[in-house]
Amino acid sequence: MNSLEGKVVLVTGAASGIGQATAATVREAGGIVAAADISTIDNLGPSDVAYALDVSNAEQTESVVAQIASHFGRIDGAATCAGVTAVGSVTQFTLEDWSRALAINLTGTMLTCRTVLPHMLAAGHGSIVAVSSIYGMSGGPGNTPYNVSKGGILQLVRSMAADYGPAGIRVNAVSPGYIETPMTHMLAHAGAVREAFIAMHLLRRPGKPMEVGQVIRFLLSDDSSFVTGANIPVDGGFSAAQVIQA
Repeated sequence: MNSLEGKVVLVTGAASGIGQATAATVREAGGIVAAADISTIDNLGPSDVAYALDVSNAEQTESVVAQIASHFGRIDGAATCAGVTAVGSVTQFTLEDWSRALAINLTGTMLTCRTVLPHMLAAGHGSIVAVSSIYGMSGGPGNTPYNVSKGGILQLVRSMAADYGPAGIRVNAVSPGYIETPMTHMLAHAGAVREAFIAMHLLRRPGKPMEVGQVIRFLLSDDSSFVTGANIPVDGGFSAAQVIQA
């Protein structure tokens, strides 16, 4: 299905995990990827271009988006996949951890959207997909900075959908559950904790980055042309039911 044929899509966090998988699905759907990450990006397509980007840096984000618009002449979509984890309760985490999580996860998402929106407004169309989390949808112990930053993304998405829908721009979110990525690698050796977390997902397994990327591709494409302001959990049923262990 080439539902993104010829469209230019900015993917942040494209070096690994969900961002890398999203870039691959965009490419497979006929799209051109403007791949951005603070780390080195591999596996580019023949028409793709890689950009070094710290999404928490406003000036750098504006510069990169300007380069993309100049190079390709358009920006049709954006997937904000860049993110970090941060652990601890309110009395445990450091202010540095709190600030970093908000700066990258929430402010970085906002800065990416703020810089691509003028190009979409000028064109009269566009689709933005932001990556939140199951823990942006509900509380969870020991990850307050991460949870708050991801919850903020959902409200940001709803607000932007309301503001820019009349201009033909769609803004949606996905909320992954336990996806096996470099960011969740610490769970690989967590033993009983990992197994208990997996058991909270109705499908009883972790997800794959590509499974999230495919939903993001759908939301970026015209296949979802009447969908905006939505949050789609890609969580193996985690958010659908509370599992009681026998």
